[in-house]
Amino acid sequence: MSEIPTACLSLSFDQNDVVVIRPHLLRGALANLFPDEPLLHQHGSAGLIYRYPLVHYRGLKSKGILAGFYEGAHLLARLPFLDQTMQIGSISAKVVDVELEFSIRSVAVARKLTRYYFVTPWIPFNQMNYESYRKMARVEQTYERDRIAVGNLLTALRGLKIEFPAQLYAAFQVRRSVACRYKDQTFLGFLGTLVTNADIPDDVAIGRAVSHGYGWLKRIRKK
Repeated sequence: MSEIPTACLSLSFDQNDVVVIRPHLLRGALANLFPDEPLLHQHGSAGLIYRYPLVHYRGLKSKGILAGFYEGAHLLARLPFLDQTMQIGSISAKVVDVELEFSIRSVAVARKLTRYYFVTPWIPFNQMNYESYRKMARVEQTYERDRIAVGNLLTALRGLKIEFPAQLYAAFQVRRSVACRYKDQTFLGFLGTLVTNADIPDDVAIGRAVSHGYGWLKRIRKK
């Protein structure tokens, strides 16, 4: 079993009645506010930093939600967000309330298959491999989604400094597909359920554009 320091941060603004938080705009606002913190924007002195992002941005109506892991978690816990004014798209908004949950969460091989749902769409394909996927028969598409889900989970775990100690299994059940915008391009995204033998924390994200809010996973708990 491995343990991951995790922070979940919720920001409330004085413009709650007019602002709708979009993750990429929140990311840009915080990059401008804290330009010397590369964990927030994946840019360093040598340019773009290619790694699994340790800070993820999400929007929940008028609230900004940030998830941080390892160094990203410690960074979110120490940055002075309260009373900061930031430019979120066309709106200038002041942070009037901050809620922080810091915890140590575990990753392990699950004793039983565990079910997760995507809070936000999962983007498994880039422009190139989508064309190959589109030409597949329906049953082949199912296997391809499952194969990519396994790869995406392993990539996320390695980005979180974890080598999974067993063969990883994953299967994805589509609820619906959606069009997703990312960096002025449109990608195919999916909402649905992921079943896997990896016991991972809530708030981990997989696939493309995780720092922009996509691929956000939460465990389905029995009622």
